[in-house]
Amino acid sequence: MKGGWLLCPACGRQKVLQVRPDTSAKNLIVYCRMCREESMVDIEQGQCFESQCR
Repeated sequence: MKGGWLLCPACGRQKVLQVRPDTSAKNLIVYCRMCREESMVDIEQGQCFESQCR
């Protein structure tokens, strides 16, 4: 997380998704256009955690 944006868990360079402080999601799949990787993340109270990839 940086400045309210979720950075790519794989490469850490691309802004993937904007996250508000009250956002919650479980097993959300995000795609990075830079490295072309899909990652599954959990978001709780604006904090992001990487889940098991499929």
